[in-house]
Amino acid sequence: MSAAEPGLRGYPLLTSGRSADGTGRTAAGPLRVGSWADARAWDDFVLRAPDGTLAHRWEWLRIVSETYGHRVIPLASVRNGVLVGILPLVQMSSRLFGRHLVSMPYLDTGGLCTAGDRAAEGALASAAVELAAATASPLELRHLADRPVPLVPSLHKVTMVVDLSGGEDAVWQRIHGNRRSQVRKARRAGLTASVHGSEALADFYRILATNLRDLGSPVHRRAFFGRIMSAFGEDVRIILVRAGDQAIGAAMVFVQGDRAVMPWMGTLRPFLPRAPGQLLYWQSLCYGIARGCRVFDLGRSSPGSGTYESKREWGAEPVQLFWHRLPGEPSDDDVQRWQWGTGVWRRLPVPVANVIGAAVRGGIPQ
Repeated sequence: MSAAEPGLRGYPLLTSGRSADGTGRTAAGPLRVGSWADARAWDDFVLRAPDGTLAHRWEWLRIVSETYGHRVIPLASVRNGVLVGILPLVQMSSRLFGRHLVSMPYLDTGGLCTAGDRAAEGALASAAVELAAATASPLELRHLADRPVPLVPSLHKVTMVVDLSGGEDAVWQRIHGNRRSQVRKARRAGLTASVHGSEALADFYRILATNLRDLGSPVHRRAFFGRIMSAFGEDVRIILVRAGDQAIGAAMVFVQGDRAVMPWMGTLRPFLPRAPGQLLYWQSLCYGIARGCRVFDLGRSSPGSGTYESKREWGAEPVQLFWHRLPGEPSDDDVQRWQWGTGVWRRLPVPVANVIGAAVRGGIPQ
């Protein structure tokens, strides 16, 4: 299926005025919004668009569908046979957590990607609202910047971004002295760090599952991470920290363009006095620098929290996340279910938590 004949279905023709297409030119013509099927054209658009992020990549829709069976809806906007905007939506359904229509679940960003085309943005947002109403689902579109859409922006979270300019020496000097001393401590304790591909998946999953159990959160299925490693190839790597032959810390790092992102990381609690997490952070930053990245995204935090302050000491600055919602906030029932689940999870043995987690994690949008 070509970009000139995308086969969009399910929505009427929407007429737009003239609007910017992200390159300083203007564009005119009718817009058509519907389901898209050309993965290559989709990713080409995402990689060119200034507002394209890792979370917009086509691979995520396939991974989410194959791992958890969710309905995925790759909405696209087309003008004059040209793709001018995309919105990857996932329809989630869980007995415990109910229905959600999200772009993108499990990640900090996603939402609309239109390269500045406001007409395409409005058309895609309207289509998403219609879908949410038709499926009786709360809608959430996750953005790195505010958007003029008919949804309420939640401002409770920021993502923490490290400036990588100047190379390792410059980044090292911008890190708080306490963090630098912890990295030195980890090295004196004999810890080592290295970069790996899919051969490190077993160590990564074991460490992450244990760490999340300790924090009271269910872990994704191992197949979820296996599909990620297969789908993203050279754009994803696992960073390991070892004590001798034993892996005690692990992170998954993605690279897209000039941005590195670390959505998942963990360390084993018995080794915390040896500062494996600090060496893990530093090795991850060095990897981003080696890949030519301009910034490193350490992931979302709540302002004022312990993780927020810790990331600030790594030189990270907060960037507001705009999670546009309809209705505006999760219901009290949702919040109570999540809080109750956290308390229960910490008491489970790791193997039990992994089995149960595989059954429930896919239904949690966060």
